[in-house]
Amino acid sequence: MNPRPRKYGTVVGPHPRTAYAGMSMLRQGGNAIDAAVAAAFTEGVVEPSHNGVAGYGGCMVVYLADRREVVAIDYNTVAPAAASDSMFTIELTDTPAGYRVPGRVNVHGPLSVGVPGVVGGLCMALQEFGTMPLSEVLLPAIRSARYGFVPNRANRNGIVAQAERWQTEFPETARVFLKNGHPPKAGERLTNPDLARTLETIADGGASAFYCGDIGHKIVNFIQENGGCLTAGDLQNYRPRLVKPYEIRYRDCQLYTPPLGAGGLTTLQMLRLVEAYDVGNLPPAKRLHLLAETMKICWPERLGRFGDPDSVDINPAEEVADALMTQLRNRLKQGLEAPQPGEIVAFEPISCTSHISTADIHGNLVALTQTHGGGFGSMVTVPGTGLLLGHGVARFDPRPGLANSIAPGKRPLHNMSPIIALQADRPFATYGIPGGRTIPNNQLSISVNLIDLQMSIQDALAAPRLHSEGAEPVAVEERAGEAVLAELRQLGHEIELRSDIGGPGHGIVLAVDATVQAGGTDPRGEGRVISA
Repeated sequence: MNPRPRKYGTVVGPHPRTAYAGMSMLRQGGNAIDAAVAAAFTEGVVEPSHNGVAGYGGCMVVYLADRREVVAIDYNTVAPAAASDSMFTIELTDTPAGYRVPGRVNVHGPLSVGVPGVVGGLCMALQEFGTMPLSEVLLPAIRSARYGFVPNRANRNGIVAQAERWQTEFPETARVFLKNGHPPKAGERLTNPDLARTLETIADGGASAFYCGDIGHKIVNFIQENGGCLTAGDLQNYRPRLVKPYEIRYRDCQLYTPPLGAGGLTTLQMLRLVEAYDVGNLPPAKRLHLLAETMKICWPERLGRFGDPDSVDINPAEEVADALMTQLRNRLKQGLEAPQPGEIVAFEPISCTSHISTADIHGNLVALTQTHGGGFGSMVTVPGTGLLLGHGVARFDPRPGLANSIAPGKRPLHNMSPIIALQADRPFATYGIPGGRTIPNNQLSISVNLIDLQMSIQDALAAPRLHSEGAEPVAVEERAGEAVLAELRQLGHEIELRSDIGGPGHGIVLAVDATVQAGGTDPRGEGRVISA
C-alpha cells in the first residue's frame, strides 16, 4: 500500500474482523489506543488458536503524540502462588529438548494455566491513554462472538487438527469450537454466545468484573475441580504494569520495545551488533550470513541468563552497552570468519501469537502483540464463559534452577517483541510479528529491511527470513533463492529449508506528515490493512 494522506488513520491485523474493529473506533473519533484495544479484544474472539480474551498475556508499546513519549504496558501472565519449580516431573530423553514432562501437563490442561493477563492489559491501555468508553470499544468483539465469524485458514486448520483430542480430553472446548461435533467448513461461521455474555459483563464492570467477579470465580472453580492450582487470590492480585520501554538508537532511528520478559531486548542486542557493519550495501547472502552469526551469539545469552527482571540479576542498559557489545562483536567476527556449530541452550517448539499495529492522524502509534502461548493455549475452556484459557505456566522452563524456572508469582520469559520507531523525533513506524522464538529474529530482519535497506513496510514484511536459536542448521526460507542458499553453504552454514518462518507480521510507516501513512500485511498470512 502506497503512503497516502488519511482522514482517520490505519489499522493492520491478522483477521479482517480485527482490522475493521480498530478502524471503526478511528471513524468514531477514537485514537490509535482505542483502535488497538478494540482490535485486540476482537482478535481474541476471531483467532482462538493464536490468542484469546483469556489469553495468558501480551505487551505493547505506545507513542503518545501530545506528550512526544513512548510508554509500554506489560500484561504478561504470572505463575500461581502455589506453583513451584518442582511441580512437574522431568524425564531425561534423547530428543532435541533432552527431557520431557510426562503427558505434557505443563503445556495442556489445568496445571498449565497461569493468571490470564489480556483483559487487565487492554483495560489499562484504554483507561490510561484511550478516549472512548470500554462499552463502545468492546462492541465489535461482542458482535463477533454473538453473531459469528469465519475462521481463517490457520485457525480452521488448527481446529481440524485438535477436534478428535478435544472430544476426548477437553469436551467443553469441543462444544464451543466444533459444530455438531465437526470442525467448521471453509467459509462457515462460528459463534460463541457464552463469550459474548462474558464480554458484556466486562463492558459493564471493567477488568475487576473479570478478576474479582463471577467470571473469575468460574475460572478458578473449574481449574481447581480439575486439578489445577490457580486461586481467586491469584486473579485478584494480578496487575498489568505501565513500564518504561527499552530503547536504543539504530542508525537514524530510536527504537522502543517492551522490557523483559518480552523478547525485544534480544532484538535490540542483535541490532547493536550489526550496526558496526554496512548492512545496507552487503549482498543478500553476506547479509544473511551476518544476521545468522549474530543470532547464534545472542540466543545463548537470552536463553541462559534472561528471565523475569524481578527474579534475575540483569541490567538491561548493560545488555546493549558498548562494553558487552565489544565482547560479543569479537565473537561475531570469529563466527563470520569460520562459522561454528553453536549450541541450543533450551529447546522450545511452541509458537502461536497475534500482532496488531494502529496509527491515527495525530501521530499516535500502537504496536501490540498478545498470545495464548501455543495453539489454543491450555485447551481448557471454562463452562458458561466461552473463555479458552492461555497456558502461561507453559512459558516457563519446567526444569528447576534456571533463569526461567517456575516460581510463585513469577512472570515467564516470552518472545513477543513489538517495536515502535521514531525518526528525527517524529513517529516513523509500528511493527511486529507472531511466531514464538522466531519473533526476535524476524524483528531484527524487519528492522534491517526498513532502516538499512529502506524497503517499504510491505516489502520489509515479505522479504526472505532466517532463524537460529544458537546453533546450526540455520533455517532459511526457500524464497531466498538457490543462488543465495548456495552461497550461504559456501560460507560455512548448514541450511534447513523452510517454506515460511514466523508470520504473519504487520506494520505501518508514517511520513513526516503523520497523516500520510502506509500499512503492510504479511503475505504468509491472511491479514488486512485498513486505511481511511
